[in-house]
Amino acid sequence: MRKLVITILLVSVSLTGFSQSFEKFEDMKDVTAMVMNQKMFKLLGKMDLDSKDPEMKNYINMVNSLKEIQVYATKNASAAGMMKSEFNAYRSSQKLEQLMRVKDDGKNVNFYYKPGKSEDFVSEFLMFLNGGGDEDTVIIKITGDIDLKEIGKIASSINFEGSEELKNVKVD
Repeated sequence: MRKLVITILLVSVSLTGFSQSFEKFEDMKDVTAMVMNQKMFKLLGKMDLDSKDPEMKNYINMVNSLKEIQVYATKNASAAGMMKSEFNAYRSSQKLEQLMRVKDDGKNVNFYYKPGKSEDFVSEFLMFLNGGGDEDTVIIKITGDIDLKEIGKIASSINFEGSEELKNVKVD
């Protein structure tokens, strides 16, 4: 009976670890982190912006549909290895589907998603840039009701190392 209780506790701890898997990088010395939550997006949506401009209305709607953006970047080889392992474990555990992958100039970039309300929307978007050498290794995780056609605008908004790769996402 005691072994059963211990096994259940271990499984519970490992499952909750996946739900917050990337947040542990926030406390690492050689990792730069940025996390924006829904309250921040609501604040941005309430800013005194020109709401008569159709493009600005689309931007406000996009921002209001986001739940969270997490960005983690490092040049440290050890931290990069941990990030890659955590990315692969998370991707597998969440059964994310690959959207695309790019290899260019020594950088490997992988884009994954969790389907959303329609084929143009995703509920989770995950990017991993395996920089290597002097390049940053980057994880970007975006959750919410995300229109893939607007992903480039999100990239411009966060303006963070590796976010420029989001502009390369193509939607057919």
